[in-house]
Amino acid sequence: MQASDRFNINSQLEHLQAKYVGTGHADLNRFEWAVNIQRDSYASYVGHYPILAYFAIAENESIGRERYSFMQIEEKDSCITSMTLSRFCLCFVVVLTA
Repeated sequence: MQASDRFNINSQLEHLQAKYVGTGHADLNRFEWAVNIQRDSYASYVGHYPILAYFAIAENESIGRERYSFMQIEEKDSCITSMTLSRFCLCFVVVLTA
């Protein structure tokens, strides 16, 4: 592998990471990556009717109730993520100014 090939692969990877949110980046920590995976999974469950029907049958609930519960979990996780990140940023600012 030549140096130009390595540069080309890295530039393609950076382009994909800038274009798509879920692909991550170099500064992404483990928690943020896990939240992205979980959020994408729940969005996929809600968006694909056969998967949603499978979960509804498995849990003996209606499809609408399963969709609602997945959307509530997804919303709760996004609030927790934003609160955690805001606390992290606040702590980071306090440490830098001290």
